[in-house]
Amino acid sequence: MQDVYAWLLLNASGLPPARQAALLEAFERVSAIFGATDEQLCSVSGIHSQHVSRLRDVQERIDPAVLGNKLRELDVHLITWGSEAYPEWLAKTDAAPSLLFVQGDLLSDDRQAVAIVGTRKCTPYGRQVARRLAGDLARRGFTIVSGMADGIDAEAHEGALQAGGRTIAVMASGPDITYPRTHGKLRERIAAQGAVLTEYGLGTEPIRERFPARNRIISGLSLGVLVVEAPVRSGAMITARHAAEQGREVFAVPGSIDSPTSQGCHALIKDGVQLVENAEDIVEGLGIMLEAVPSRQSCMRQQPELPRDEAAVMNVLSFEPTIVDLIAEQVELPVAAVNAVLMMLEMKGLVRRFPGNAYVKIS
Repeated sequence: MQDVYAWLLLNASGLPPARQAALLEAFERVSAIFGATDEQLCSVSGIHSQHVSRLRDVQERIDPAVLGNKLRELDVHLITWGSEAYPEWLAKTDAAPSLLFVQGDLLSDDRQAVAIVGTRKCTPYGRQVARRLAGDLARRGFTIVSGMADGIDAEAHEGALQAGGRTIAVMASGPDITYPRTHGKLRERIAAQGAVLTEYGLGTEPIRERFPARNRIISGLSLGVLVVEAPVRSGAMITARHAAEQGREVFAVPGSIDSPTSQGCHALIKDGVQLVENAEDIVEGLGIMLEAVPSRQSCMRQQPELPRDEAAVMNVLSFEPTIVDLIAEQVELPVAAVNAVLMMLEMKGLVRRFPGNAYVKIS
């Protein structure tokens, strides 16, 4: 089984991130998980018969090649845990997703990111502050991370986009589902000027239980989290808690003492998080964390030796788009095999897909 297909099956199994991590640590290749016996799987710490049953179920029920074709149609690529392209700060967190579905591009510069979150039912004041601070941070070179929800999230994305900066949206649904539905155009703009990503596979609906899990990724991608407006009991406060647990900075914007949407922010400030009036407060508050962001030069690492088929495809590719049929002809492999190889190279951050099923090398 191709590794790329094994990654899709592992994701489709719905095993918790900690269980997936245990399997990935126990087996040298992800494809070996699906070639192992039940006894070998159950010998892995934390893996029990019910987990094995879920792995066997997806192996019998799902054709990963069909999933791969659908992802290509959506212009969605995969980034796997442990690959060069996997976000560095997210990889340092507990329960990091083993697989990310990404529309757009994640760049090394996205290490310098700040999450801006808050309530959907925000005030005009909250909208104005979120958009202004996002724009000011974007102009200083920060990537803005949020959840693409109505209210503060949308304003944060808009502020970054209007400033010509980068922004990342983290969804609580599959890559084929936009939520809220009215944000289709916003999603397109984010993907063109940053990335839209999710840990959830095709067809996954954005049910309530998935949003708190999504929030750990928002904070995990970021050096710090800014809460603009939020009630005490809200998703934004969950994101702030994730950030604190992950060792990230937390900031809050003060509001009216009579506003329910600022009570969460005031509670955070009482607990000692930094009060924010402008973007400079955040830059100063990040302090030593900013010094830990690697420079572009220090991020340049020697690429590991590639398997034969991947090396052959890389030798054919150039910095001009080449269609898959032509690649297959030159490397003398079936088109289906070349598609699988190209998905692996995308995971490694070595190639990029263009419309028309064409690819270019990027390193």
